[in-house]
This record gives sequence, structure tokens and C-alpha cells, in this order.
Amino acid sequence: MPSSHTTFMSTTAAVLLLALTPQALADVDGDAVFDALAAQMKRQGLELSSDSVETRGDDVALRNLEITVPEGDDGIRLDRILLEDVTEIGNGSYLIGRIAVPGFTQAHDGWSVGFEGGHVEGYYLGGADGTDPVAALGLYRSMEVGAVEVATNGNTVFRLAGITSSMSPYKPGATLDMTGEVKDFFIDFAEFPSPEFRNTLAEIGYTELSGRMTGTGTWDTNNGDMALQQNFVLDDAAQLNVEFEIGGYTPQLLTAIQEMQKSMEGQSEEAMGFAMLGLMQQLEIGRISIEIIDDSATNRLLDFAAKKQGTNREGVVAMAKGTLPFALAQLQNPEFAAKVTAAIGSFLDEPGSLSIVAAPPAPVPVAQIMGSAMSTPQSLINVLGLNVSAND
Repeated sequence: MPSSHTTFMSTTAAVLLLALTPQALADVDGDAVFDALAAQMKRQGLELSSDSVETRGDDVALRNLEITVPEGDDGIRLDRILLEDVTEIGNGSYLIGRIAVPGFTQAHDGWSVGFEGGHVEGYYLGGADGTDPVAALGLYRSMEVGAVEVATNGNTVFRLAGITSSMSPYKPGATLDMTGEVKDFFIDFAEFPSPEFRNTLAEIGYTELSGRMTGTGTWDTNNGDMALQQNFVLDDAAQLNVEFEIGGYTPQLLTAIQEMQKSMEGQSEEAMGFAMLGLMQQLEIGRISIEIIDDSATNRLLDFAAKKQGTNREGVVAMAKGTLPFALAQLQNPEFAAKVTAAIGSFLDEPGSLSIVAAPPAPVPVAQIMGSAMSTPQSLINVLGLNVSAND
């Protein structure tokens, strides 16, 4: 949703985006640095404009920087952004030792957004003449986003303690290690514009939510193997753990994606989506794991459904158990259907954990998965090595 805090998160994450910056030996061209930054952000779906660019030795100050999403709501306007220890490293590329974003408070139509400030260190700014597609992604050594608070009519509706992220130094062909953390956040649904949405959440038992998220990952930029793990916690609701391993995310694929985006600039999102889908067929799926650990959300949802149907929790569970076998019969795999029915039934009886894992014996090309989905969708169960379990 294009709210103030969502716009802030998307734009700040892009602006605040690998190695120790060497000492500059001469003044940098501030206008060239800004042009390179604007071009890099444009590739990531953001537009930058600045009233003035000031250069002081190897520092570049951007005044009244405006960050917007094309065809989106009003973006973010920052009075001053300082790019410190900027060094040109050839091919129009730069290493920025530190990007400092000052804190600010903005108010509009009864809403206010407060930001504590943040910074990024060791940001790599790829040039137009650069030949390394990985470096052009905007790599960095570390990032820290300060606290954010969104309020309306004096009431806090969103609060975030901060975000941190780090990457290992990048060398072409090496493995990148990545970590990230979204610190404690809080959402109050009292001021959400949809009364139906607010009332539904209240009936389930959630007038507000809090939680946090962590993630780690590795990416072998030589062979394209990538592994990511994310843990998303909603207090007094549930925890979601996601892991996946893919292959084929190579520099060659990145180059093809970047060239496609450049050649199709101005075309419809649908056309770009089809083109991207074609390129994604070069990837391979090694393993995908999705695990839900219940912390009261399941029984709340069952009670909500029971109230709507005029029955009780046990009645809803019995109905689900009776319906599942018929729904799963379409898969034409009785053994898998029985396993899924038993797992979901066990989870509904005693909510603990529910896991869905795709673990094929060998990595499966996305092209093969798409072909199977169109010709014999029931074969995907064996192709992907799907398994569902509960309360392990």
C-alpha cells in the first residue's frame, strides 16, 4: 500500500544501499556521481532529482533530494544527503565510503512520519561503462536505518526500531555472504481506512501486531548458486521460516536481465513480465522449505470461522478433515493426498508446526517445472519431491 511509511521503506532501502574506500587523491565530479546514482536507482525502479550538487574534495552533498516511484504517490524529500569519501575507480564507477541520511519529520493531512536517520558504508556505484553486472546491483559493506515512527492524530500507528544489513567484500567470482535484520516493529490497526478490515482483525483478536525479521544468505557469483533463510515473527500469532536454494543466478543471467530492462524501457509491465519469465527459466530449484510455527493464530482463525458458520472450533476442524480428501483427489496421487490430509488434520487438532518442503533428488530447471505444470501438473509432486508434515 502506498502509505507514508511504505514509501519511506522502499525509497530509503534503495538510497541506503563493499569494500573499504581508498583515500581520494583529487576532487570528484559531483554531477557525474549524482548522474551515476540516479541511473543506478532508475534500474531499481526509483527516480531521483536534486536541486543542487555540491562538491567539497571527495565529499558530495545533495540538496533537496527527492526520491519517487514512477506512477506512485508523493515520494520522500530529504533536505541534505552527504556522500563521503567518494573515489572514482574507472569505467564511470565509484566507491562511496559513507552515505549519511539525516533524520527528519514530515507531516501531511494529519499524518506524520519521523525518521531517526541512517547510513550506508562501502557503497559501490556502478558506472554506465561498467562490465560487471553484479557490481551494478549496488553492493555495500553495511547499512543501518534508524527508528521510524508513523502517527496520525497523535496516535502511533507504526513504529520500527530500525534495520541493519551487511555484506562480505565483493570480488568477481567470489561468494557473497549477507545478513539482515528488521528490528522490533509495531502496527496499530485502529486507524486503518477500511472498517471491514479493522473489524475482521478485531474479531480474530488482533487490534495491533508486533514482530521482527532476520535473514541470512550466500551467493556464489561464479556458478550462480544462492541460498537464503528468512525468519519472520509475529508475536502472539505465528512464526514463518522460509529457506530456499536455487542455481543458475549467474552474472550472465544478470547481464541478460539488465539488457532486457534497458531494451524494453517504456513498454508495459505485462510485456516485461513475460520477458522476465522467459529468462527465469534458466534457474534451477534445489530446495524450498516453508515452515509455520503457531503461536495462537490458528485457533483464533478457527474460532473466527466457527463463529461465521454458526458452529464451534471442533466442527470447523471436522469439516476441513472431511473436505480435504476430495480436494486433493484432483492431484491423482493417493499416497501424497493421504500424507497431506494427515498432516493438516494433526496440525488443526493440535497447532504446533506445519512444514512444506520441496527437495528434489537433483536441482530441477525452472523450464522443466513450467513444462510439467502445463502438461501434467500432477507430476510436479514427484518432480519437486514435495512433502508436507506437521508437529515434527
